[in-house]
Amino acid sequence: MDGGASATMQYSLEHLNMKGGRKNVIRACLVLAAAAAALFLCSCESAGGRYGPGAGSFDTVIVDAGHGGHDRGAKSCFGAPEKDLTLDTARRLADVLRRSGFTVIETRRDDRFITLGKRVEISNRSGKSVFVSVHYNWTKRRAARGIEIYYDSRRSARLAANILKETIRVYRTENRGIKDRGFYVLRNNRRPAVLCELGFVSNADDNRNVQSAGVRQKLAERIAAGIIAERAGRTP
Repeated sequence: MDGGASATMQYSLEHLNMKGGRKNVIRACLVLAAAAAALFLCSCESAGGRYGPGAGSFDTVIVDAGHGGHDRGAKSCFGAPEKDLTLDTARRLADVLRRSGFTVIETRRDDRFITLGKRVEISNRSGKSVFVSVHYNWTKRRAARGIEIYYDSRRSARLAANILKETIRVYRTENRGIKDRGFYVLRNNRRPAVLCELGFVSNADDNRNVQSAGVRQKLAERIAAGIIAERAGRTP
């Protein structure tokens, strides 16, 4: 029990012993209930951690380059479209992970269209693995910028947070956090799975950065660092 909960309970017990009738007794009971609820939440967080139980043991990474073929993805305000940026980043990520000792399975290695169902099927056939999908963002609101990482299952939340902690350092942009969303490749995945939105190609500043091969290499390296940190059990 932490000091705050203990003090609250002591305060409530003192009120139970005070004269003042029924109102004080009711008030003290309500405070006790609130303290018990806070203690329960603390114990849950200690058991599962802020980000859930984590991805567990894995030695394989499914690297998924978003879009491809006739699906160009987002249109950049200048430069290569999303499908080319994701493929380049994903291939760089795969190389870094292999050098780090992981087994890597890529959903695509060239400019071809792969259905969402096929991407998930590839992941679900794998053994002890995590799934990382690489994307770049777009919106009509040109001022929007930043990196955000999506997850669906609770065991994927810490992986998302570890990747975000690393990638947000690559170039100057907004930290848009990790977000729970039921995207197809996440909600249908039997493996811990995240979808990385590594910047807005509709924003001139973000796009200028991600069009750089050097920045994409750093993003790949930082995604890999987040994956390695997750395997080590780091809580961001």
